[in-house]
Amino acid sequence: MACFAVIAAACFALADDLEVADREEEITASPEAMLADFTGLAEPLAGFDWDEEAKRIRHAAESLWKRNGWTEEADRFACELACELAAIPPWDVAGRLNRLTTRITERYGLSQEAAAQLQISLMREAGWFLMRHGRVILENGRESLTARAKGEPFTSEQVARWAKEGEPLLADMLASADRLGGEIIHKLDPEHKQLFDQDAESLRKRTRFVDAMRTQWAEGKWQPTHWGLESDPIQNRALPPSGVELPAAIPIQTVLPQSPEPAPDLILPKWVSHDPATWFAYVLEFEERFDLDPGQKSTAESIHAELLARAGDYSEIHREELRRIPVQERPTHVGYEPIRAMFTELQARLDALPTSSQRMKDEP
Repeated sequence: MACFAVIAAACFALADDLEVADREEEITASPEAMLADFTGLAEPLAGFDWDEEAKRIRHAAESLWKRNGWTEEADRFACELACELAAIPPWDVAGRLNRLTTRITERYGLSQEAAAQLQISLMREAGWFLMRHGRVILENGRESLTARAKGEPFTSEQVARWAKEGEPLLADMLASADRLGGEIIHKLDPEHKQLFDQDAESLRKRTRFVDAMRTQWAEGKWQPTHWGLESDPIQNRALPPSGVELPAAIPIQTVLPQSPEPAPDLILPKWVSHDPATWFAYVLEFEERFDLDPGQKSTAESIHAELLARAGDYSEIHREELRRIPVQERPTHVGYEPIRAMFTELQARLDALPTSSQRMKDEP
């Protein structure tokens, strides 16, 4: 859900030139009343570090942009904008709207008067949008945030339901972006109009991606890689030790050769140093072994995410070379030495986390 929101977050800022459409609904509540319900999103997050979650969202967004080849300047701006908005807690809707106003104003060199009008238009669109979709946003938002706070991975069944319920929401979000774009573009000089057109094309690329994937998500075929969550520490709790696709998309296999009828007493290792997909099992056991507190766990999982991403980058660069190495040789082959070294680094950095009292409790 986090990365789907990241993809959509930039929609209000980047749009095509369309005329402002009339809406049947009238906004009668005050902005404060319309946004008050969103403060309830913080309720399930007691003790949850949103700054850490924002870092994970950024990592997922950057992974998603890279995977899809969204590398133009306009793409990078959209990614940075989405991450800036995600850094503001979701219950602070006014804060996100203010940040969005500031970034659009800077991006397109809007005058003070145009910026003030933009803020009014954003509030108008947000109010109309919340009137139509507030219930779905709040219910699904609370569900996804609660799952993150509890360390529960998203499931394909959840995403299928969110995709089905979110289809009208996404359509209206794009329509709102079109209306806002129609208001902005007439106020731009030729240089900023060209920049606007580049941003609009960037948005269309992301929209095509969502349109192409939405059917799969609704059919229960969602994968964490679709949202850039392949190295997310919470999402990885749901993945079996050897079933994860690394960013390099190379096969992840166990140390032992496959057998059609394995012996009943065959026990596979929980983790192996050359297979980054198994490392999170080590992190979880380390957390339990030393009874790490929430802050230590967050640090441990951030370390894991960093090293997993580095391992993925190495695997991508050396994809063909690694693919040719027989499975049984990977634990010692020189080609996998950099990955094994990263696991050693993971162990060393985790070892620095427990306090003296935590270490004493672990002693036999």
